Amino acid sequence: MSAAAQRVDRSAGSPDFLAPLVERARRGDVLVRQDPDPRDPVRGAGTARRSAVLIHIAGTALDDAQVVLEERGHALRSQPGQFSLPGGGQDPEDRDAVHTALREAQEETGLDPAEVQVLGAFAPIPMPWRHQHVTPVLSWSPAVLELGVQDPIEVERVVWAPLTGTGSLTDPAHRRRGIWGGAGVGPVFELPRNTFVWGFTAMILEQVLTGLGLDPVPPTAPEREIPPERRR
Repeated sequence: MSAAAQRVDRSAGSPDFLAPLVERARRGDVLVRQDPDPRDPVRGAGTARRSAVLIHIAGTALDDAQVVLEERGHALRSQPGQFSLPGGGQDPEDRDAVHTALREAQEETGLDPAEVQVLGAFAPIPMPWRHQHVTPVLSWSPAVLELGVQDPIEVERVVWAPLTGTGSLTDPAHRRRGIWGGAGVGPVFELPRNTFVWGFTAMILEQVLTGLGLDPVPPTAPEREIPPERRR
């Protein structure tokens, strides 16, 4: 499908299945709730770095909906080889978090902002351990976009993860509870093609699923030790 054919009619509404999540994003609700942390720069001294990530969902119904993920470059100093949503730090020239998320997604995956409809932005999520606040931005396109690695240093590969069905984020065969050194570290999605999603990204994805009326990863899901190559 050509880029021109994929350009989104922004006068049209998003599909009904996204409505509950869209309403929350437009209100700027908190997507991932965390306990207060004294390291949070909002509560303490200093200024947090601002970042944004793009939650881009493609599809017209739950049974064909997919979300785009990327495997971070294996030579990066921070979190090499981990799976994340497209995104990054705010540049001085960025107008807002939406601009940051779209710019970073374009630089990393080739996503054309003209091909997506921005549906809203959730409240910034504190990451006190990184002295950072991350704003999740929600966007949509009716069909899966033709994306690919733009900078092989930053991104190893781009992956589309289905929300439902076999091999998806809700497939019980691919849902785990993460363990690191004997302690629980939240949901894990161990998807096909060695797509291992945990940590901050998995928490966001779980909240996206529940926001669409789908089940979270249950406490009774099989435990999975985080592989050493995904911990860095």
